[in-house]
Amino acid sequence: EPDMLVGAGTVLNVEQAEKAVKAGAKFIVSPGYNPDVVDWCIKNNVPTMPGISNPSEITACINKGVTHLKLFPAERKGGYKIIDDFGGPFPQCTFMPTGGVTTENVGEYAKRKNILCMGGTWMVKKPLIEGCKWDEITQICKDAVKAMHNFHIDHWGINAKNPDDAAKIAEGFDPFGFAAKVGNSSIFASDQIEIMKQDGRGTHGHISVVCNNVERALAYLEKFGFKPVAGTEKWTGKENASPLKVVYLDKEVGGFAIHLKRA
Repeated sequence: EPDMLVGAGTVLNVEQAEKAVKAGAKFIVSPGYNPDVVDWCIKNNVPTMPGISNPSEITACINKGVTHLKLFPAERKGGYKIIDDFGGPFPQCTFMPTGGVTTENVGEYAKRKNILCMGGTWMVKKPLIEGCKWDEITQICKDAVKAMHNFHIDHWGINAKNPDDAAKIAEGFDPFGFAAKVGNSSIFASDQIEIMKQDGRGTHGHISVVCNNVERALAYLEKFGFKPVAGTEKWTGKENASPLKVVYLDKEVGGFAIHLKRA
């Protein structure tokens, strides 16, 4: 599968790491922190993600220059709440939670800025594989992807020719009780409808789609032909040094441009 990157998990010692890499593994994941395994991976330029569950283990990994870490068992150790706590003293680290991650909570993990990825076996339970229930596995995977991104519409934007035209359009929503909120470049008729004071992006306007992580959404949407429009990016903090907050996509849908917005 060209879109699949295969690594080895539950690697407990150097011997297992060597065998895994010789068999084709591109990265090594461990349930705990073994300094010998970490040293071997660093020496052989093999990406590794050791398991941690407390600040002491995180500090030991940082001292070896390893900052992509596995939180295991995630839910029993506090789940996404403890990952929030780790973000304070360890801002350089990102985490992969495993152990108790499901379709129901994967979206909460995905919201966190210090989450690199999530892991779990709930999509490929042994009985499903033994029963060759590939359609069921496929649907569980699709549901997991949907929950991870949590795509939903934030608002619709309507292009107007000028401020007067925008005001007239906004008045059209008065009978519905959508009071106009006038801004510098647009008028909001409710929180879900934005009327641009001049032609904006899109033939008719734009649609704001919220997601848990803009960078992750871009990587996913690329396979469907969507690419980010350079120059439309806005960041949550310092430019180029923090997660993306907003970016436009280069394809219209039904005459509407789309911009992604971080939840």
